[in-house]
Amino acid sequence: MSVPAVVLYLSPMNIGISLRNLCRRAAWLALAVGIPGAASAQGAGTQDIWTVELTPYLWAAGLDGNTAADGAGSEIDTDYKFFSLDNLDFALGTALEARKGRWGMLYDAMYVEFSDAFERGPSSEVEVSGGFVEAVGSMAAQNGRPLELLFGVRYVALKTVVDVAPIPRATARESWLDPLVGLQYAYDFNDRWSVTVRGDIGGFGVASDLATNVSAMFGWRVADKVTVRGGYRMLQMDFDGDSVFLDATLQGYVVGASWAF
Repeated sequence: MSVPAVVLYLSPMNIGISLRNLCRRAAWLALAVGIPGAASAQGAGTQDIWTVELTPYLWAAGLDGNTAADGAGSEIDTDYKFFSLDNLDFALGTALEARKGRWGMLYDAMYVEFSDAFERGPSSEVEVSGGFVEAVGSMAAQNGRPLELLFGVRYVALKTVVDVAPIPRATARESWLDPLVGLQYAYDFNDRWSVTVRGDIGGFGVASDLATNVSAMFGWRVADKVTVRGGYRMLQMDFDGDSVFLDATLQGYVVGASWAF
């Protein structure tokens, strides 16, 4: 593609006090989802206990979109894609999920580093690093259907270095906190195979204008407490901050393994 795009590492943004309070309350809600159940679990015996699952994973994602960094030159327009693992310098993701009855909690953290050289000019290069952390609560449907309401927050922090001749080298950092809501559907084909589909939206002008997250993950239980997982995930973000503009999509295959406790 003709031009690389990148941006980010987040710095505090100027949102009103009421919007900040909204994010704080959403964060406390996601973190506190399990507190009542945790307190009662001590006396509930084995009939109603917490189950916990830890899932390290790799998201081989590609980046495509429009960005601008610190006003260097002008808006950087790119449809360049990081679809190849040759461009992936480092990736580490871990999810921790806890459930009891109808309630659940999910904490998901992901960090990535990308770099690549471009043909636009000598020593032209772009580097993108950063990640996100999600704290999400879930509530299952009362009718017994495998459908859950999701609610929580997503914190994003990114750093981008753009060095594309003849544009001067620019570094941009931004961070933001978005509320999110969504739905998740899980279905067991049999004792070994399952699928989980999730969709959520966030931002709503609190920090980013809009953030859309969609994923489909298949599970293969290879042992009593071990499940191998694989699927596809897409995260689209539209953010306009003090030093960074980002309207981009991160998408790619996901592979991982879950251990139940």
